[in-house]
Amino acid sequence: MHVTNLGGAELPEGVFSRAVVIVRQGVAGLPMPEGDDRIQAGRAHSPAAYIAGSEEEMKRLPPASGERFHGGGYPSFVELAKGEVKRTSEEQITLYLNGGNQGLQFAAVGALVYNKCREQELGRPLPTEWFLQDIRD
Repeated sequence: MHVTNLGGAELPEGVFSRAVVIVRQGVAGLPMPEGDDRIQAGRAHSPAAYIAGSEEEMKRLPPASGERFHGGGYPSFVELAKGEVKRTSEEQITLYLNGGNQGLQFAAVGALVYNKCREQELGRPLPTEWFLQDIRD
């Protein structure tokens, strides 16, 4: 079995004890820069996020989630790709801690599906305004 998370607090602690191979994406857990209130932890399932907008818009944001991000001490995805980390049997559970590039896998699959649909002349155009919204309060 293979497990991948999207957010820092998404998985219960028991998942970590059952996984034999745990690999992290990037370097979650880096210290946050001080003195810049636009860089915040725990926003939108991200270990670090840059908050854009006016001061008034920033005040309308809900509080940060305070999610915990696992990552320290585990081998990286690069080490897995190089073959430095691997399962030794099919019964072992692997866990990929996806903290930092959430959504990249969806964008990659979405692009593939989109291109296949275009090749087969399937679907119809969707209005851009369907995908736009104001900041929630």
